[in-house]
Amino acid sequence: MSHARLADAIVRLEKHRNLNLPLRSRDLFGRLLLRLLWKRQLKWQVDFNLAVRDAVDALSQGGGRAAASEDLAAEVEKLRNADQNIMAGLNQRLYAAIGGIRTEVTDLRLQLVDRETAADDVGARLERIERRLAELDSAALDTRLRHAQLDLFLDQARATAPQVEVSVAPDRSAALELPVAHLLDGPVDRTRAARAAYLPVVTAAHGPVLDVSPSRGEWLEVLRSADVPATGASANRFVVKHCGELGFPVEEADPLDVLARTAKRSLGAVTAFRFVERRDAATLSRFFDLAGQALKPGGVLLLETPNPDGPGLADFHVDPFAQRPVHPTFLRFLAEVAGFSRIEVRYPDSGPLDGWPATAAPDQARAGRYCLLAWT
Repeated sequence: MSHARLADAIVRLEKHRNLNLPLRSRDLFGRLLLRLLWKRQLKWQVDFNLAVRDAVDALSQGGGRAAASEDLAAEVEKLRNADQNIMAGLNQRLYAAIGGIRTEVTDLRLQLVDRETAADDVGARLERIERRLAELDSAALDTRLRHAQLDLFLDQARATAPQVEVSVAPDRSAALELPVAHLLDGPVDRTRAARAAYLPVVTAAHGPVLDVSPSRGEWLEVLRSADVPATGASANRFVVKHCGELGFPVEEADPLDVLARTAKRSLGAVTAFRFVERRDAATLSRFFDLAGQALKPGGVLLLETPNPDGPGLADFHVDPFAQRPVHPTFLRFLAEVAGFSRIEVRYPDSGPLDGWPATAAPDQARAGRYCLLAWT
């Protein structure tokens, strides 16, 4: 039932609540009859109608409340939907914020790892620099010691040198070769012990030895002690005179000219120490060719020079006769072009020469010298 019909029914019940019968005051019989009917019939009908009216009124009020409840329920549903939308939006923003925070935390962790890695790299570099400084300090101390030894040697040489009359002034640079050898190689005994490591290679060649850089004669003395026949060649008269006083046969001539005059396939070994860094490329190429012709089958060419990749390069800068450091790859190339059949590069500062492997030592960067061995 609609609200309009309920309201109309209530109005009609209120209108007919009292019985407005058209009775006259002198109609006594009608009044009695009406009273009887009221008591027996009409009274319960009026009570029933009033009850119906109250029920309808209550129903009308209840319907209004129901309508209000429905409106309220609709509003509550709208509020619930709005709340769900708001909560969904807040959750989405919350999840987005959490994702952003996680991304920032990940970036911060990566930055921290990068900084730790950079710190480790800096620490390693500092450690290498400190090691290098310690090596340079040691080299500087050794250089100062060699200077002191050179001064002492020069003082002794001046005190004991005989007075020689010469018509032509000697080459001053030639007079420096022996003192420079003392400066670079140190005491004779130490140099002699170092050169003795090459004896197994030379004695295996079974033949005479020609040394093209006799210097102070340490290597010739080692060969003489091992009963290996050896001669030397040098264009420096001071070197020839010094070795002659020690009893070593050294010819005063250019070593390459001596090699050119040597009979082919007659030598067991050709040796040179601190020789290749003092020659240009063309001279070295000719030297390898002449040595290959003079050596007999199975003969060996032995060259020792400062290692350009190691700390021995400091000696190269001290040597006034050195022209440029010579890389072992270049010497190997010259030996291959000259026809040598077997070539090895070894590093004598790493241990004894006998029994070494043919490959380079693992610590070749720390070796001050290297030697090239080439067999015909």
